Amino acid sequence: MDWHSFAPFMRAWLYGKNGYYRHAHIGTRGDFYTSVSASGFLGGSLAFYLLQLLEKGALELPLSVVEIGAGSGRLMADLASFLKDLSVKEVLEGVRFICVEPLEELAALQKVRLEKEGIEIEHIESVAGLSGLKNAFLYCNELWDSFACEVVQEGRILSVKDFKPLWRALEDSEHKRLEGFYPLGGCVPFSWEGFIAHLCQNLEGANWHFVSLDYGQYGFEPISLRGYRAHQVLGLEEILSDLKGLYQKIDLTYDIDFKLLEGLFQAQGARSVFYGTQCATLLEMGFAKLLDLFAKNVPYATYQKEAFKAHALISPDGLGEKFKGLVVASA
Repeated sequence: MDWHSFAPFMRAWLYGKNGYYRHAHIGTRGDFYTSVSASGFLGGSLAFYLLQLLEKGALELPLSVVEIGAGSGRLMADLASFLKDLSVKEVLEGVRFICVEPLEELAALQKVRLEKEGIEIEHIESVAGLSGLKNAFLYCNELWDSFACEVVQEGRILSVKDFKPLWRALEDSEHKRLEGFYPLGGCVPFSWEGFIAHLCQNLEGANWHFVSLDYGQYGFEPISLRGYRAHQVLGLEEILSDLKGLYQKIDLTYDIDFKLLEGLFQAQGARSVFYGTQCATLLEMGFAKLLDLFAKNVPYATYQKEAFKAHALISPDGLGEKFKGLVVASA
């Protein structure tokens, strides 16, 4: 099978029949772990921030809490659990939980987990289902690096023929399209633009905030495409040397350019609220205050155990610096 460029190949790798994300192994015993695996305080910080926005009048009830790409559903379960402990009954009664999930396998997994937690969840396959909302708090964790990207280097674009990599010259149409993203190349997620436009169009007229957490930086980065298998990192050349053997068996990812992401939201009329490291973002959302509240309401031994795990979310040596956060909102 031939792919004229890398993005369709990567999309089939991750989302096609038998695609990696349909059976992904995530967590300490899987191929890779995320901030969600590290501590429930990621969901707790989102819940705390949501409540702050309600208190300030930036959002109002009734409110839709929307996760895009919820994986196993653990992050939403953590958010809902903290929201229940932190808020009054009237807030919970005014909140509906929505997962945007195109993969049936993951939607079923999310439903089972959240029902066990007593959370009534609504599933929609695409952001088109968000049309008509009045107030929404949206969030995602490691969503943007799951979009298929093109790989461009020195005027050439990566394609795949019979599971063999081929670098070909950019076509005129590809040159023009690239000018709006990265004149220098790199990992280019063209599909972001259409997705963000579609999202913002369906949220038109709504009052919303959107928190994105992901691995990356603010600005251009050379080719960062890599794979993960059993917590081992596979570089680009290693992946290209065994495309057929690795196909749909490992995760593919790349560093996120938050400057590009922010610009695409701004092009749709959204405003930027905050950008920073994950550490700075969580502190901005009230992470430290949340830990203080937790310390006052649980036995010290429980606090010590959970605070140790939570520290990984903000540690410079852990997830705190490598991961970044971007908050955008309706104008």
